[in-house]
Amino acid sequence: MKKISAVLAALLVFAMLLSLAGCGKKEENSLVGTWEYSDTESGIGAVYVLKDDGTGTYTMKVGETEVTYELKYEVKDGHLLVRYVNNEIFTEDDVFDNEFSFRDAKTLIVKDTLGEELPFIRK
Repeated sequence: MKKISAVLAALLVFAMLLSLAGCGKKEENSLVGTWEYSDTESGIGAVYVLKDDGTGTYTMKVGETEVTYELKYEVKDGHLLVRYVNNEIFTEDDVFDNEFSFRDAKTLIVKDTLGEELPFIRK
């Protein structure tokens, strides 16, 4: 349960970071596209759809349950800054900040709040 909570927290932070990333320069934003994380052991997953205008969606998957949030993102100094919009849980003042790096052209590594590295695969 502790691992699931940590992964969910990391995924939320990643989502918040993504929302701010798109507001930066286009040449710096190689995050545009669809990114998917899946942990088959825990049944937890996430999908980010990031647009070049700094907006997108984040879908959290836990077992058969899915919840999708609209977001705004920005990339700044190797951090993905995400703000969720139009939802009842987070305000646009809540910013999730995740450090990220690219393993390769198709793999985005996002560090969660516990320092665990989560691989998101470009779809």
